[in-house]
Amino acid sequence: MDRPTALDLAFLDLETPQAPLHVGWTLRFDGPAPSVAALRRHLDARLGAVPRFRRRLTRVAPDVPAWADDPSFDVARHVFGVSPRGDLAELAGTLLSAPLPGDRPLWRMYLVDGLPGGGFALVGQAHHALLDGVAAVQVAQLLFGPEPEHGRADATWIPAPPPSAAAALGAVARTRGRALAGVARATWEALAPDGTSTPSQRASAVLRAADALVAQPARCELERSASARRTVAYADVELEAVRAAGRARGATINDVLLTATAQALRAALRRRGERRETLRALVPVSVRAGDDPAMGNRITFLPVALPVGEPDGRRALALVAARTAAAKAGGDAGALDALARAADALPGPGRRLIARGAARALPFTLVVSNLPGPPVALSLMGRALRAVHPMVPLLHGHALTVGAVSYEGRLHVGLAADAEVVPDAPAIARDLEDAFAALADAVSAPPRSGTPAPTATPRTPARARPLRTSPAR
Repeated sequence: MDRPTALDLAFLDLETPQAPLHVGWTLRFDGPAPSVAALRRHLDARLGAVPRFRRRLTRVAPDVPAWADDPSFDVARHVFGVSPRGDLAELAGTLLSAPLPGDRPLWRMYLVDGLPGGGFALVGQAHHALLDGVAAVQVAQLLFGPEPEHGRADATWIPAPPPSAAAALGAVARTRGRALAGVARATWEALAPDGTSTPSQRASAVLRAADALVAQPARCELERSASARRTVAYADVELEAVRAAGRARGATINDVLLTATAQALRAALRRRGERRETLRALVPVSVRAGDDPAMGNRITFLPVALPVGEPDGRRALALVAARTAAAKAGGDAGALDALARAADALPGPGRRLIARGAARALPFTLVVSNLPGPPVALSLMGRALRAVHPMVPLLHGHALTVGAVSYEGRLHVGLAADAEVVPDAPAIARDLEDAFAALADAVSAPPRSGTPAPTATPRTPARARPLRTSPAR
């Protein structure tokens, strides 16, 4: 039985009218667009490799949800064609504002033809209950990569009947038994993966993680929901420049992304008349084992305090690198993963109580997600994919997210915002590019003794100063 985990279901439990929890993406391709009919045939022929795209969430027994084949599945109910109306980001924001209907598989895709400058785009969405970011990249490789070695998936798909109530209840009993047996072990291993810590040291790690999760300054303007209407904005930088900026300071690509985000948020808060020292970001962390191809969610979250009060980019990067390292060592992400595993052992009311309680007890301002993209160049029906901009969904009570995907030597960033709370999302995206540029400049021109370090604060919010690199492919 294809049963969703407690974490999968949490994304449904936490959904509100102002905060539909679907993942989104904007893919840009070179060349002429295929017809909508040809695109539907192409996708339909490959869906055998991603069976959940033909399944909807159903209740096969009391309190037992499962993914079951949709007997009415028709790819035409999921793939549509639209004409661009103005800017692509503006159109994508409109398309990605609509929630997904629950009476069919939880995904949808739009073919956007006639873009200024040539090429075409695919704007798509899939509910977070269906997949996480890593799974989304795997789906992209299946749907848009080279043809399968043994040809296309068969076109004679017949929906399977849902599992019987007896089989479903038996599967749930086994799942809950395994979850109960594994909770203590998962918690123990998550807090001390090397197995060398003493029980008292591990208990201290739990307390530190709990303190790190709860400690949070007063709420800011970015921590509220006003509407389901979304604005999306894009930024784009050279991946090697980002890597070099981090390497020069002993930091990772993710640290540089978090630092650039902090600098862009500093400018955004100043436009709102706010002065703050830190804002809490949640960073999704994959807990997949090896090359686990399973759909669904295999993630936990790492809370990191972004130094939005620090005007100097290099000092901010040092702070971020130290804080992410401390958060990883402190067991914050491991404690959350253990909580998610524990929820699998509970019936629906207990699972929902944990999900909603964790959302309230885990204060943060925004999610910042960074994914390694496909390791190979992708194409759709012979048209090269040149840019991938993700959209990370907004939990209720939050107005901004930042997602990044590395692909073909570029770091493609997508911002998603509550359109009523953050009308300046495009300006934040430009500030983000300025911050990346300043960090790259700081690496190539270290300050002389007694000279103030160069700042990563954007000088002109209305103008982007991108990295000095070739344009995106």
